[in-house]
Amino acid sequence: CSSGLFHSLFPTHRVQASNMAENVETFIAFTGAPADQAAMFLEMAGGNVETAVEIYLSSQEGGGGDVPMADVQVPAAEVSAGGAEVPPWWNVIWPAREAPPEAWLLQRLDGGTGDSWKGGIPQPKNGPCGVLAVVHALVLAEQHSRTVAEVELSAEAVAKALSDIIVRCRPEEGGSIRLCRPKQKGQYGPEVELEISDFPDAAAAAAEIKARIADFQGPGGIIDLVYSAVFTRGIDLVRQEACSEGGELPLVPKAFNCWLCSMELMSLLLRGTAQGNVGAFRADGSPNTAWEGFNTVGILSRKEKETGIPIAEALKNPKCPVWILHGGDHFTTAWAQSATPADVGAKFTLHFWNGLPPGGPRLAELAVTAVKGAIPSGPQAAPKFYKPEPGEIDEVVQADQEDKKSFPGQYRKWRYEVMLAWDRPDLQGEPRPADEPPEPKYDQEDPRYQRDGPWRCRLCYDRRFQTMDFSLVPADSPDSCAKCSKPRKECGWSLWIPFAELPPKRQATVMDQHSEKIEPILWTKWPQAEVQATDGGRLPDC
Repeated sequence: CSSGLFHSLFPTHRVQASNMAENVETFIAFTGAPADQAAMFLEMAGGNVETAVEIYLSSQEGGGGDVPMADVQVPAAEVSAGGAEVPPWWNVIWPAREAPPEAWLLQRLDGGTGDSWKGGIPQPKNGPCGVLAVVHALVLAEQHSRTVAEVELSAEAVAKALSDIIVRCRPEEGGSIRLCRPKQKGQYGPEVELEISDFPDAAAAAAEIKARIADFQGPGGIIDLVYSAVFTRGIDLVRQEACSEGGELPLVPKAFNCWLCSMELMSLLLRGTAQGNVGAFRADGSPNTAWEGFNTVGILSRKEKETGIPIAEALKNPKCPVWILHGGDHFTTAWAQSATPADVGAKFTLHFWNGLPPGGPRLAELAVTAVKGAIPSGPQAAPKFYKPEPGEIDEVVQADQEDKKSFPGQYRKWRYEVMLAWDRPDLQGEPRPADEPPEPKYDQEDPRYQRDGPWRCRLCYDRRFQTMDFSLVPADSPDSCAKCSKPRKECGWSLWIPFAELPPKRQATVMDQHSEKIEPILWTKWPQAEVQATDGGRLPDC
């Protein structure tokens, strides 16, 4: 069950774009890095995605979040290295023939101690954040109307969440519910036998989960939860579901030395099936309605901004105002005490929890102003790439470095270097329909947007990855480019346009690039909303 990378979050649904845009999206999907960093590392690597990712990873010193949600899979041959036998179910769940790492073995499912918030799950090490976010979100679904001081991860609350997860995994109503744990307590290697107990109904299983809750909340409990969900669903069915629509196994893949949570695993825990597509469309382009009725809590993802493919409507509009936030490299939770308004200009409060250092453990209160309201309910159109017409902005190159120094973090006050589109027979794309609002067009020679001194040739910039030449045309050659031997008026040059004069779509793009990480995630539900931490500090990391 092998397919292209990153299909578990959004299945194959091709959106035509330039090679650079596609490379940026692929880089971001691997690393979770912001778009401006993606472009920078790609330029360093001459446009080669694999080399750019290697350079990026070698530059990191551990970071502050789980490494990207694993769509990079380990081949089955590695699971049974050396020819040693493993249980037939092992490589459905795990990526290597060894006991899970401490991030999984020692993780607990209870609240913080000391000064940490008692209603949040601390996460000491990278890896199982997806499982923790699902459990925490389901607990919050029952308690979101309480004040944060009243939210509790009691044995009863966690037992109910776990019972709901496991019972929902039955292939059919009335099917057997299976609770699993190792026969040797605390031993989770592939050689250890499992104790599997069958229960005929939900009430009996719930009672046993409550009796075992100390074990579920203690070290190894999240592994018992995963095993119980998988065996209740059935190994063969999990394998079949996970490999549909471009998904892959194992449920817990390994990437960058961490054992991570795939979206197939998240889906199994949230709705009882291992089909991991959370996008608004199925692989054939039809609407993805599979989450309807299974949206007690929702999901908002940075991947929507990076790929242009929205999250399924049911997940954006869950039954309870509780969302799992996917930041590209980590899962956190956010919730409101009551339903959030959809009106333009509406103000409301969100609460946020991140259990992972160094950004957490942190409980934050966020004041949100929905300046454009909420994304309306209803069918969402698949994104389309329209071939840009001459005079439209083809690409935003960068923000003005002096503006960034003068107005740190205030991206609405910056000017941006842009390239205008020109007639390109080699670039394919649908013509813009007559009823589609046109993009603004700019005059290449508009005096408001010119800059003296060295200038960037449009044709050479377009070919920079082939030539590996990223230099500007020197100021002493104002009328022609020596590199492409074209007159300046023929090859074109970059303009510098203030944020306020960019088209709305380009404004949204630069906001995504330069905002705090949590903002673009929330903008997938409340476009361009103003978000502030009520304590006056920095917005939380997610």
